[in-house]
Amino acid sequence: MCGKANVMDCAHGRMKDFGLLALRVAIGAIFIYTGYGKIGAGHEMTSAMFGKLIGPESMGSFWAYFVGLAEFAGGVMVLLGVFATYASAWLSIIMVVAILAVHASGPFTGMFAPLAILGGTLALMGSGAGAYRLVENQCHCPKCKEMGAKCEKEVGCEDGKEGGCCGGGKC
Repeated sequence: MCGKANVMDCAHGRMKDFGLLALRVAIGAIFIYTGYGKIGAGHEMTSAMFGKLIGPESMGSFWAYFVGLAEFAGGVMVLLGVFATYASAWLSIIMVVAILAVHASGPFTGMFAPLAILGGTLALMGSGAGAYRLVENQCHCPKCKEMGAKCEKEVGCEDGKEGGCCGGGKC
């Protein structure tokens, strides 16, 4: 791309990490806002909606709190880059359920935003948080578990791919 042997020495590597940061901020802000709405002031309306969609209206409040807390916590984790791949996985599941349960019955244009958010969560799930994250190491491969935090920097991951099990680090 840039003609240098190490891509991280040129702007492309830094722009990738900046792009992941921007994506994390956008996705995190969306889920923090919607999650807070489900557990905060909009809880009654959300409870009624979940009660109609899922079954007994008495369970609507439970599901509103459950999904709201999952969205809020997942949004914070994505925003900070703390286990962002795991948070993105459960946020992706929430988005698939929302698309199928709520948005599929409406016009296709009503699914544009949910599909874009799903794409963002899937992208974060596949690429990790990038270099600009709150925690230094998120490697989960067996070699990293044995060696601790220095594994990602010194040895790398077993799969040998950039952005592999190290959550966006160079393996």
